[in-house]
Amino acid sequence: MIVVRKSDLGYMLSDGNEEVLLHFSQSEKEHNINDKVNVFIYADKKERPTATEIKPTATINDAGFARVCDVIPNVGVFVNINTPKDVLVSKDNLPYDQELWPQVDDLLFIRLKIKKETLIGKPLNRFDIISLHKAVNYEEQEHVDAHVCKITESGISLITNDMMYVFVPETQLRGKYRLGQEVNVVITKALEEEYYGTLNQHKELLMDTDKEIILEYMRNHNNSMKLTAKSSSEEVFKVLKMSRKAFKRAYGGLYKEQIIDFDDYKTFIVEK
Repeated sequence: MIVVRKSDLGYMLSDGNEEVLLHFSQSEKEHNINDKVNVFIYADKKERPTATEIKPTATINDAGFARVCDVIPNVGVFVNINTPKDVLVSKDNLPYDQELWPQVDDLLFIRLKIKKETLIGKPLNRFDIISLHKAVNYEEQEHVDAHVCKITESGISLITNDMMYVFVPETQLRGKYRLGQEVNVVITKALEEEYYGTLNQHKELLMDTDKEIILEYMRNHNNSMKLTAKSSSEEVFKVLKMSRKAFKRAYGGLYKEQIIDFDDYKTFIVEK
């Protein structure tokens, strides 16, 4: 757009048909009349078209990460795209189970779209991410930072900071995850356009972590819990968000170390 005049608030820009305000706070430098500027247009709080020279993290054409700044139950989440006005990601584009919704400061990978003359954010799916054609090569067993972008019964989809798609099967998960959550995934298999990964660590490290999860729960519940080695998978997962196999491995370790003991109804920490 072209700078046509200067006002008390900022620069008035024109594309030959419409004028919009570029506020001084949204200008990256001083401008003169007839300067050509590249801006992003959004609607301000009064729904007036407004310009900014600050590059947004996501646009209609370019996908990018946006940080969650507010969660409104039954409505959706608002994300910051580096503009003064936050953008809504509707509940229609989020999991039905609101416990799987992102929390404040989680990152969603979105592209903007216009709905009823309003900019909204829409998370990308697997095919959208793969279509970005990012040329990044990960080695097997490489640790990569990523964020959850989809949750299904068969596993979770991740997008890495390099915008690569990684799928983690349900058998390779640890506990429950939410959309936008940051994780560190280990690459297990490379395909032509995507990767498979795991969120499980080595069994020895996992057992130490699981031991601490069990002990921490017991410390917060009068040094005991109503779980034993005979508890069902459903009971274990409900209390500890852990598989029965992992629970029994850590439970057996704690028992051998004489840290815990049990009776027919509960497990308790051994007093020393």
